[in-house]
Amino acid sequence: MQLVATLHGWIRSVRPGDEEMASVFEASPAPISLAGGSVTVILLHGFTGSPAEMALLATALHAKGYAVEVPLLVGHGTQLNDLLPVHPQQWVDQVDGVLRSQLARGQQVVLGGLSMGSILALQAALRFPEIRGLMLYSPPIGSRDVRRFFAPLLTRLVKTVAKPPCDYADPTTVDRLWSYDRYPVICSSLVLRLIAQVRRQLTAVHQPMLVIASRRDNVVTERGVRRLIDQAGASSKQLVWLERSSHAITADAEWPLVCERSLGFLSSLASPELPARPCNPGDAPVQMY
Repeated sequence: MQLVATLHGWIRSVRPGDEEMASVFEASPAPISLAGGSVTVILLHGFTGSPAEMALLATALHAKGYAVEVPLLVGHGTQLNDLLPVHPQQWVDQVDGVLRSQLARGQQVVLGGLSMGSILALQAALRFPEIRGLMLYSPPIGSRDVRRFFAPLLTRLVKTVAKPPCDYADPTTVDRLWSYDRYPVICSSLVLRLIAQVRRQLTAVHQPMLVIASRRDNVVTERGVRRLIDQAGASSKQLVWLERSSHAITADAEWPLVCERSLGFLSSLASPELPARPCNPGDAPVQMY
């Protein structure tokens, strides 16, 4: 499966000449807005990331007739200092604004998110029962980073900490992403509180959901992903495990399969207003709940 990104302005340049890859893009953190049919898919990027990490998926969905919105979350896409004073409530309010805007236009809405974006999606689902479905990529219900246990202490000692190694399966992934290279400590501690709050509310989430995660993810735990599937109140839950990708599954080696499974999930929500597309079987196992 080969997709060519043609989004308005998010590609800054193309570096030709490497025989081992079709093309490499230098990504921009600009928000993405693509007009489409009566269904809007809102995609939320991760903590310290940007809409660039959702660009390939946005392109794939738009090519099949969906409208796509990928907002740039407050404090992101500029410099790390801009993220230091941000409170997660600002992202919650921002996501609510995008949702209300789309619903007010009469759009059907499906909400997706990568990493922290998936947490924001889950929380929004509690407030907006109108959301048709959730697509959750690398959801950090459980974290591998032991520094989370020392978060209260770290907030008193340092302003930022280094990120874990990226460990991309596809080395060109880094060229498709735009993100800060460190975590802001106080904001990170607030994100951990947000995740803990969402964990306690999983049984109240009733929208159909697709969860895609990688067994090689060095950020989130398999146990946490299983907890999400086991405790979420949705009657329809699909879990797809990838075997090669890093945490950034929407941009790493298996991104075409992520797109394919996402389109298949959207097709499963089909109504007369939803564009339909059959999902071709892939290598990744799909578990139905």
